Amino acid sequence: MRAVALVLLFLFAFATLASAQDWPTFRGDAARTGYSISRAPDSDAIAWRRKGTGSWSSPAVVGLRVFVGSEDGCVYALNAVNGLVEWSYPTGGAVHSSPAVFGGVVYVGSDDGRVYAIHADNGEPAWQAHFQTGGPVQSSPVVADNKVFVASWDNRVYALDARDGRKLWEFQTTYVVVSSPAVVDGRVYVGARTSLDPKWSVCSLKDGELVWEFRTEGRVESSPAVFENRVYVGSDDGYVYCLDARENVPAENRVVWKFLTGGWVRSSPAVFENRVYAGSDDGYVYCLDARENRVIWATPTGSKVQSSPAVADNKVFVASWNGYLYALRENDGSGIWKHKIGVVARASPAVAHGKVFIGDGDGAFYCFGSWGAAAGPELWPGVRYMLIAALLVFIWWLLRKTRG
Repeated sequence: MRAVALVLLFLFAFATLASAQDWPTFRGDAARTGYSISRAPDSDAIAWRRKGTGSWSSPAVVGLRVFVGSEDGCVYALNAVNGLVEWSYPTGGAVHSSPAVFGGVVYVGSDDGRVYAIHADNGEPAWQAHFQTGGPVQSSPVVADNKVFVASWDNRVYALDARDGRKLWEFQTTYVVVSSPAVVDGRVYVGARTSLDPKWSVCSLKDGELVWEFRTEGRVESSPAVFENRVYVGSDDGYVYCLDARENVPAENRVVWKFLTGGWVRSSPAVFENRVYAGSDDGYVYCLDARENRVIWATPTGSKVQSSPAVADNKVFVASWNGYLYALRENDGSGIWKHKIGVVARASPAVAHGKVFIGDGDGAFYCFGSWGAAAGPELWPGVRYMLIAALLVFIWWLLRKTRG
């Protein structure tokens, strides 16, 4: 019996490791850090490419499924190994929102103004009724504590019950909200305009109430990343901001540092260890010191970078308006590879199970990575080996029991 318990424990540990390599939401986690523990491709080898499912929507990857929205108004579940459509769910508008997957349910917004909850395994509705807002939902939901947090063009940030879609609270702003909320320790962080003057704010909310806000000099469509009591976010004023996330910080001390780029910053920063990665409309991908206002490296692409970087396996993946997906070295920003995929705009890569997934604005969706590092070939041989090992241990235990 002890041997069986050990085998079950080993299989559970393997399954936990596999799920840790998922990318279940926009930017990879509820804090929107943009970091994955997964391996990542060393070349631009394409595992598969599919037409008809590309969009500004960024994919979520859970297990052997990829979930993504499309300009055709559908939410798609694709097989991560071969790109075949497992199911599709039609909405009433284009799907620019990026899906979030939690507890076997896919949550996503649509330009029809609704927030949808769809069963991940079969594409059936998970709520009796979709949640209706008063405007397009291009913000990407995030799920924490059984709540779905999402913003809408109706000037509101919502908290919904993840189980049935009931509205728990709403926060009123004065303009459309495109920024996608981040959630850490019960606090919601989002970019919004909260007054009638033209300044936009980075807001910290709790239970629908404003905890603090910091006003920038430009629109905030970038989604905040939260790491170790710091909020990292971009603004149309050209700055990447590092803000103190704590509640009782005087307003004059809220800014830890700010870095000025040469264009709008609508890219959402990625944060890993002591580095911050973000793109700018000046065409550069920046790596900044998370502790102080210092540039570590800056790599030019020649066109706007509104895509949000993903960091994995000592690499930074990001797309540019010039149509290329870039793989850069994390330490110095030098190029590892790049691949022409078409107009990307704000679609951002997801890194999971040894692959990079991204769609383009021309309707194509890509999976990069050699088959040696594919989600299927990386996962399933391991599963087979574990099952074989479990069977051998079980046979050994059974023989001992019968002989005893």
